[in-house]
Amino acid sequence: MRSIRGLRSLLIILSQALGLVFHATANAHPVPYMGAVGVMEWNQPFMTDDWITYSFRPDMAVVARHMRFDTPEGRARFYAPQFDIILKRWNGAGHQANIYGYGAFGIMSFDGQNQGAGLAGIDMDAESRKLFVSAKYEKMWGNLGPDFYRAEVRLGVAPYEAEFNEVASWFMIQYQYNPTLVTKYAITPLARVFYKSFLFEAGVSTDSEWMLNFMFHL
Repeated sequence: MRSIRGLRSLLIILSQALGLVFHATANAHPVPYMGAVGVMEWNQPFMTDDWITYSFRPDMAVVARHMRFDTPEGRARFYAPQFDIILKRWNGAGHQANIYGYGAFGIMSFDGQNQGAGLAGIDMDAESRKLFVSAKYEKMWGNLGPDFYRAEVRLGVAPYEAEFNEVASWFMIQYQYNPTLVTKYAITPLARVFYKSFLFEAGVSTDSEWMLNFMFHL
């Protein structure tokens, strides 16, 4: 019974700490626990993605989002409010899986001009205490600048099974497909460390491009 309670506590802490799927993750999760305020940042040379989230329900969150992405035609930025929702969640004795959806409508800035643009995405993940897999896809619609869409897949393994009050670590490999950006493909081995509500990731791609991500919840 003690081990089952410990596993349940770990799954709760994981879902809180990893915030909209590791998505991840992500992917940090798009929808953290109810009442949480989260800050998430993904940083690479060709793109940054910044989120401030508030979960007003256990299955829904609102987000203030900013993106910067570099295309062959130039640099574009996107500013928008966003809505995230848990479409489906599975909880088992030692594992969890999630499907998230999200949509946003805001302003795209490109080549000194501003115009309305929309974005939609889907994020999926599944994890146990030892293994992790995630995938996501998102696309932007607008009449200004180049099209933007991308896909990402992650596989991860934990070198040890951490308890809920211990520092947990993961080794992952991430594949990104960004056909409209200056970096069209990226394969990035990375390390993830998290403790309670703070997460940090660092990696270097096979093309020597750095990646630094972090997330925390209040």
